[in-house]
Order: sequence, then C-alpha cells, then structure tokens
Amino acid sequence: MILLLPLAVTILGAGFVLCFRNPRIATRVALTVGGLEVASLGAVVWRVHAHGALQAGRYLRADGLSSLFLINIAFISALVLVYASGYLRHMGEGRFSSPRWFYALVFLFLFTMISVCLSANLGLLWIMMEGTTLASALLVGFYNTEGAVEAGWKYLMVCTVGIAFALFGTIVLYLAAVKAGMNPAAALDWAALMNAVPQMGFDPNLVKLAFVFIIVGYGTKIGFVPMHSWLPDAHAEAPTPISALLSAVLLNCAMYALIRYDAIISHTTTSAFAHTLLLVFGLLSMIVAGLLILVQRNLKRLMAYSSVEHMGIIAIGLGLGGPLGLFGALLHIFNHSVAKSLLFFSAGNIRQNFGTLRMDGVTGMARTLPQTSTALVVGSLAIVGLPPFSLFVSEFAILSEAFSQAHYVLAVLFLVVLSVVFGGFAYHFIRLLCGEPNGVPANSKLIPSEYTVMGIASVTLLCFGAHIPHMFTIILQEAMAVLR
Repeated sequence: MILLLPLAVTILGAGFVLCFRNPRIATRVALTVGGLEVASLGAVVWRVHAHGALQAGRYLRADGLSSLFLINIAFISALVLVYASGYLRHMGEGRFSSPRWFYALVFLFLFTMISVCLSANLGLLWIMMEGTTLASALLVGFYNTEGAVEAGWKYLMVCTVGIAFALFGTIVLYLAAVKAGMNPAAALDWAALMNAVPQMGFDPNLVKLAFVFIIVGYGTKIGFVPMHSWLPDAHAEAPTPISALLSAVLLNCAMYALIRYDAIISHTTTSAFAHTLLLVFGLLSMIVAGLLILVQRNLKRLMAYSSVEHMGIIAIGLGLGGPLGLFGALLHIFNHSVAKSLLFFSAGNIRQNFGTLRMDGVTGMARTLPQTSTALVVGSLAIVGLPPFSLFVSEFAILSEAFSQAHYVLAVLFLVVLSVVFGGFAYHFIRLLCGEPNGVPANSKLIPSEYTVMGIASVTLLCFGAHIPHMFTIILQEAMAVLR
C-alpha cells in the first residue's frame, strides 16, 4: 500500500488546495502537501532500497529504476514549489490563474508523472503519459494570453499525436508477445516481458516495428528532433515554475518510458537496431539544437533548445549501452534536471524584473541583478558541461564509452556540438551580463524562497561534480541492475 501513498497525497492535495481562496493560505497548504509528497516518495525509495522491488497488484510497481526517477521528481518538485511561493506573490486573486488553481494543477500534473514511474503495466504507463499531456496543457496556457493559449494547443495536439504512435507501438509489442506464446493477461506486464523475452522467440520484424512506433511516440514527448516543435513554444509561454517542471521532470518521464521499452528490446535479437535508432535520434537532436541555440533571442526558448540537446545526450548514452554509457545517461538525467531548474529560476527573475525575456532587451545585468546573475552563470557553466560541475562527470562517462567502443566519428561530433553550445551560451550571456544597464530592475535582491532554491541547486551541481554521494551511487547501480 505504500505505493499508493504518493498518489493519494498529490490527488487529495490538488482537491484540498482548491478550498482556499486566500493566496497566502493556499500557498502554505501547497507547501505542506509538497512536504508530504516528498516524504511519501522518500518512503517508497527507502523501501525499494531496503527490500527490493515492490509490487501492488497488477498495475503498480517500484524498483531501482523507478527509485531514481522518483528521487528526481521529489527533489525538483520541492524546489519548484518553494520557488513558486515567491514567484506567484504578485498574481491577482480574481483571475482563473490564481495560486490555488496553479497549485491544484501542479499536483494533478505530479500525480500523472508519479503514476508513470510506478506503472507495472505498459498499457497503464501509456495512459498516464497521455495524462501528463492533459494535466500540463492547462499549465502551459495558464496566463491565458494569445501566445500562451496557442502554445498550449500546439503542445496538446503535437504530443497527443505523438503518444498515439506510442500506443501503436505498445499494441504491436503486445501482439509479438502473444504470438510468441505469452499469456495475454501478462503480455503488457514489464517484469513478465523482461523474464519472457530471453526465453521466447519474439518475431524480430514485429519487435522492430514496435520500437519504431515507440521511439517516435515517446520521442515526441521527450523532444527528439524532428518531433520537438512543441517544446520551445511551451517553455517560452508557460510560467517559469512550470517550464522547470516540463524540462526537468516531464521530459524525464517520457525518457523513463522509452528506457523501459529499450530494456525489453535489448534482450531480443533486434537490440542493435534499437540502439542504432537511439544513437541517430540522439545525435540529430544534439546537432540541430546546438545550431538553433546560436540564433535564439528569447532566453527561455534558448533553454528549451538546450533541453532538446541534453535529451539527445541521454539517448546517445542509452544507445551506446555498456557500463559507462548507461551510468552516464542515468546520472545525466538527474544532473540536467538540477541545472535546467536553476537556469529557469534565473530566467523567471529576469522576466519579473525587466518585463521581458528577449535577450537583446537586457544588458548590464551583472550590475543590476548581481545575485540572479551569479545563479545564471553557475547554471550556464554547469549546463555546458564544464568542470567542476556534475554534468561534466556524466558527459565524460558517455564520451568515454563512445571511445571505448571505437565510435570515433560519434565522439568527435559529440565534442564539436558541445563546443558550439558552449560558444552559443557564452555569446548570449556575455551580452546579458556585460555592458551598460538598459533598465532598472523592480527588485534587485532575491527573496528567501528564491535564493534558497537557487543555492540548493548550485550546491548540488558542485557536490555531484566533486564527488557523487555514496547513497546516490547505490541508487544508480540498482537502476542499472534492473535494466540488465
């Protein structure tokens, strides 16, 4: 029953917070519910670590891989809720986009993402992935401006079509399992499939077709090129805390679904085909996003394309496989989440102080917003993979795996794209930080909720770059063991 606890906390919290019209009370209730959610997720992770995989009936399951993603959800959602408590302080009480509606939708969004990570059945996993789209579409269009509504509809339509492809892939894999002799009642159970695949002769053509549909379907939600068109608009128009959740949690949930299918395919004779597709989509996403970063004018769109690039890096790590490739990919999922959250929090402060996210409309920020500028510099140095930050460790592991497998062309292109991205970030952020200030910020100092979450994110990036905590290393090893 412990697996039901985090789901109950979020869904009940969504309804409970709607009962309070006063913004301050709604915020306090939301923070309390958020604390309970983090505690319940921590309890699940601890039980998995202490006793192994947990199963609740036919539809809920948690193992080492689930634990890694639940830790990510707990950590990022806690940062986002604390940051939002200050970010929403100027929101009017009489609008639909009020704090109580915001927090209620956020908890509904968290409910769907946690459900994805706790799904034992691939059919339920698909349903909850579609649920994440429906829950977050309202948050993307939360401000109800013309641009926000358009971005929300675009996000809803593109991701729904993409998820439909994932449904086709799920059906084809189910057909392959049944044809191979599996019990139809267990043909969508992930653990049963993992046990059956090495022993049964799945039709390789059906398995290949299934994975093509899966990588296109869930790849749309991940933001792989060329299915990424929704992502820059959604990130640019959504409230900043939601942009952080989209980039740091939602994309990871879609990647989690893809990893589950890749683990099944890796035990069949078509594993090389699946890994080649991951390498192709990963490298294509890196190259296209890296070039588009150079020409961006909106700060949050820049960060959105950075997310596309990093999803490509994770896909390359998964496609390479091997101990270092898999370790680097799983570690990079967490590292990217922390760094991107820090960058979005910084962007939110810039938007609230200068009234714009157009980078040509802000100069001399180092003088006018020194604290936000420091966070922006730390986040940008981390996101481009420079030492001593944690993304350097995960990217170095993936690159080492590429060289060890003699993928020299891939490794060179990997390094070239990282260099291009570094140059793009340096060019844009030097213009933001230097020069004569062209405006007076509304509030040059961070409030406690802002500098707390930015400080935690910055320290995490530095600590994980210097030494990965022993407990987190064990969680990574347990996640890798599940996939093998």
